[in-house]
Amino acid sequence: MNAPFKQAERLGRLTTVLGPDALVLLRFDGTDYMNELFEYRVEALAPSGDVDFDQLVGTHASVEIEGRTGPRVFDGIVTRTRWAGVGENGHRYDLVLRPWLWLAGRRKNQKIFHNKTVVQIVEQVLGEYASLGDPALEVKLGETYPVLEYTVQFRESDLDFVRRQLERHGISFHFRYSAGNHTMVLTDDVMSHESIGERPYKSYDGHHQAEGEHFWDWSPERNLTTGAIRLIDYNFKSPSAAMEVDRLGDAAYAMGQLESYEYPGDYLDQEGGRVLAKVRMKQERGQDRRNRATGDCVALGAGKVFSLTGDPAPGVGENYLCLKADYSFVSEAYGSGGPGSDGYAFTGNYLVMPETAPMTPMKRTPSPVVEGPQTAVVVGDGEIDCDSFGRILVRFHWDLEGAKSMRCRVAQNWAGNGLGGVVIPRIGMEVVVDFIDGSPDKPIVTGCVVNGTNGNIYGLPDSKTKSGFKTKTHEGSGFNELSFEDANGAEKIFMHAQKDMEEYIKDNQSTFVEGGNRSITVQTGDETKGVLSGNLTETIALTRASQANKIVESAVAGKGGPGVIAYNADNVITMSAVDLINAESKDKIDIAALNKMTQKSKAIDIEGGESIKLTVGNGKIEMTQSSIVISFGNTRISFDAETLDQVAAMIHLNKDG
Repeated sequence: MNAPFKQAERLGRLTTVLGPDALVLLRFDGTDYMNELFEYRVEALAPSGDVDFDQLVGTHASVEIEGRTGPRVFDGIVTRTRWAGVGENGHRYDLVLRPWLWLAGRRKNQKIFHNKTVVQIVEQVLGEYASLGDPALEVKLGETYPVLEYTVQFRESDLDFVRRQLERHGISFHFRYSAGNHTMVLTDDVMSHESIGERPYKSYDGHHQAEGEHFWDWSPERNLTTGAIRLIDYNFKSPSAAMEVDRLGDAAYAMGQLESYEYPGDYLDQEGGRVLAKVRMKQERGQDRRNRATGDCVALGAGKVFSLTGDPAPGVGENYLCLKADYSFVSEAYGSGGPGSDGYAFTGNYLVMPETAPMTPMKRTPSPVVEGPQTAVVVGDGEIDCDSFGRILVRFHWDLEGAKSMRCRVAQNWAGNGLGGVVIPRIGMEVVVDFIDGSPDKPIVTGCVVNGTNGNIYGLPDSKTKSGFKTKTHEGSGFNELSFEDANGAEKIFMHAQKDMEEYIKDNQSTFVEGGNRSITVQTGDETKGVLSGNLTETIALTRASQANKIVESAVAGKGGPGVIAYNADNVITMSAVDLINAESKDKIDIAALNKMTQKSKAIDIEGGESIKLTVGNGKIEMTQSSIVISFGNTRISFDAETLDQVAAMIHLNKDG
């Protein structure tokens, strides 16, 4: 494009990607900020109306203005342009320049950051815009910032996320300009800011001509601010630890100690709370001292420091940091009159603060709020991955990078010191995640849900009357289960132990079967009953049947009393065996019947090691190893191996009848 306009000798010049003098500067105004995004409006002139907007939008454009102390460059990305009509000397165009950081506000994102400092997080997020500056970001911080375990960008633009992190930690930013470039500078101390030297105050007297840049209006002001900060938070790892912190400001005016109490304070321990309370106090008190000025200081922009000199005024001799600058520049006209025909005008309105005042940015960017629970998938190593608090890792459905969450606590049905319940969600399960205070940085798992892969364990709706709890053997195929069937007429409780089952009862246990049967089956192995102190009593209304290859019963004397086994029945006790019934005692066996005792067999053998004695009333038969004695009253027959004795009042031998 051949341009009839030339800017080289003019006080204001515009440079774009369209080439030298394709667009020339007519008017420039806008605002430069600390901790905000600048916006510059440019009115330009072109010889034709065919400017290619596609070439212009999204590229750098620079304005250079000659000040009394040298040139000053303003640079930005062209974010809007329009044809504004045809003027006397050509086609007019309006351009809006904004920082490359403005583009970060055009893109929302959701990301998780693990174990990074705020500086590392900001560098990572803004690193994707690095090609827009040379460099795009410069870090000039004096403080050391802690490693953050878990930080989430949630449904917020890159710009809002970065500003929220910087504000939280008290880090300021401004922009430094050069031709075709601007750099975002991070600072946390006024000493890191560039000084432009002295600038005088010359009071307004109807004109403001001076040999150099100066101010002609200067207005100090004070603002009542919050004067004290109190914070409190909670850390589940140390629930009884002191967490409250406070910080008192330096305001000396009435109501200067007005306290703001905030929860949660967003820290993990009291020391971290003190650091944040200090930042919050600086944010509040930093709004107190302000000075408003008007002048033609082209070199003064947001983030620059100067020393005030000149006419007597409050604050002369002190150093100030510029927080905001509104610029207005009108170039010489392009026309038959030539350069300078319409004169030159640059005006700046400035907001500054003493360099001794806190320069910490206000906490303005709202934190995102998760409005309700979400679901996520449990991830980790192996089948079960938890820490000593039962915390698990999850992956949210919105996380495109597949990052893991922080360790999330799992809500249990009960939790106390030495009591409660524990159920750890396993890898692959879909869980419900809620967020404490609605903060995406504070997830907590509240339950599990079924899905197309993890279906209901009993199959629905066919088993809709069945409830239960079923686990799975870790690194195996078995399971434990407790289920309840509530179908009318088929009610049932089922319990399955994959290996062992133990019950421990401190006092009493009772089982009552109202109707039906009770069975115990030991398929392989033994069954052992032990009553270590006390009695075992069984009451059977009809018949007790025991069947075994061998039945062994024993009673052992101990602290509970003598070792006794007692059988008692109102009617009959029956014992039978196909081969042998054996009753044996190391001392005595007593058998007694009040009415009748019957023994029946083809052969009956009775053996006594020393003696056998039979007694019926006055009649006796006594057998010993040496003799046999039969007696009734005073009548007796005794014999041994050699002798037969008979004693009676009368003896009949061979008597008939």
